[in-house]
Order: sequence, then C-alpha cells, then structure tokens
Amino acid sequence: MASLERSMERFESEGWVLVSQTDPLPELRLDVALLPGLIRDAPCVFAVVDVLRASTSIVTLLERGVPAVIPAAAVEEARALRERLPGHLLCGEQDGLPPPGFDYGNSPAEFAAATLDGRPAILATSNGTRILNDLADAPAVLVGALVNREAAARALLALAAEHGCDATIVCAAAPSGRAIALEDALGAGAIAEAALRLDASLQPTDAALFARDAFLTAAGDLRTALTSARHGAELIAAGFAADIAFCARLDASATVPLLQPDGDGRLVLRPYA
Repeated sequence: MASLERSMERFESEGWVLVSQTDPLPELRLDVALLPGLIRDAPCVFAVVDVLRASTSIVTLLERGVPAVIPAAAVEEARALRERLPGHLLCGEQDGLPPPGFDYGNSPAEFAAATLDGRPAILATSNGTRILNDLADAPAVLVGALVNREAAARALLALAAEHGCDATIVCAAAPSGRAIALEDALGAGAIAEAALRLDASLQPTDAALFARDAFLTAAGDLRTALTSARHGAELIAAGFAADIAFCARLDASATVPLLQPDGDGRLVLRPYA
C-alpha cells in the first residue's frame, strides 16, 4: 500500500490527473462567440459560421464535387494563389460582388447550378475565409451553416471528444468584427440547438443559450429572418435574393468542411469523414 501511495504521489507531482473508474468524465463546454473577438483564450474545437455566404458557399462547393477549397485571407492572396495553381477555380467577393478576373463570385445558388468540372477552388471572402485562417492553429476547425447544422453539430461533438477540449461556435459577424450579424447568430444558435439536443451532458454558456433561443424563435421562417438582417437586405439590393432562400434551407446538406493542411502545407477545406 505504501508503494502504491508513493507511486500516486509521484504521478501527481509530475502533473498527471488521476481519475478513478467511478469518476465521471469531464463535461464538455459549449460556447458561442457572437463576435470573433469574444473567443476564449483556451484550446477549443471551432465551428466557423458565416451564413451569408462563405459557409454556405464552401459547403455547396464541396457537395458539388469540388475536391478541396483553399480559404484565402484576402482577394490579393487569392490572385497570387491562382498564379501558382492555374488549375484551380478562382472564387470570391469584395463588398459582395465578384472581383475583376474571378471565375465566380461567392454565390452558393450559382455554385449549385454551375458546371465545376471537379476542379479545386480558391475562395476569398470579406470575413469568413479570413477567420478560418486566423484559427488555423486550433485543434480542429470546421465550417457550419444553417444548411448543414445537424451534421456540423455531430462533427463538432465528435472532434471535441477526440481532442479532449471544449467546443466553440464562432460567428463571422460584420466585416469589421465589431457588430453582431443576425444571420450568423441564428446559424450558431441552430448548431448549438442540435448539439445540446444530441448531448444532454454539454455545459452551455449563456451566449450559447442566447443563440439557441434566438434560433428557436426564428426557426419557423428562417428565410424572412435572413431577409431582415442587414447583410440580407444588402444582398437582395445587389441582386442576390436567390442566395437568401438558398442559405435559409435548414439541414439540406450532410457535408461538413474541415480545415486541414495539404501536402504543401497550405490550408484547405475538405469534407469531414
């Protein structure tokens, strides 16, 4: 017995945490960062939500057979990548519109109808792709939206358990990062609602509960909710009303993009399996 006690003391002195078979496993915490600047300084698995439109576009591109999407932090970075990777589609937006010389903009409705020929894509958007690059050092980063919310919730829970850390759903918010975007709060709330329903042991923060309840309030008519959002109104004025309806489709996809390095060290998004 004395020998066992000495061994336990040695493990504890080396920083080990001893858990008996009767001790419950640590409960996972679920947070929603309504602004990127509200992300907690702790290891987390992240789901990035940019409902209008980066998240929905990335899901749609992968669902339509694009093997990988490179998220560029800015339009000029996307152009530089295209010069090195001429076989890639060049997609993106600046102030909501396709930049000059790009193959496509950032319209998921357009991607759904386009002939993409199985080519990989480079995507640069005002906010969503930049935030993906900012979170590249996290244990795992996936992309969530209304269209894949249940699948994204399942993947988020699986990755959090795999990496032994909490889960945070990050709203891309307005391009400045200083203003909440209604559509992203609803998308984050939709994923939070599914995650809490799938795992009753999750410990939600107040922000996660707030986002979930906002989603449940709007869930009966998500298209109208997205139309009423500031960015939704901007997209309609720019001629992208079809994207609002497309992005409002709840659980329309089982594709969950996961951020990972490719063979050359570049960050790419591929379907989580």
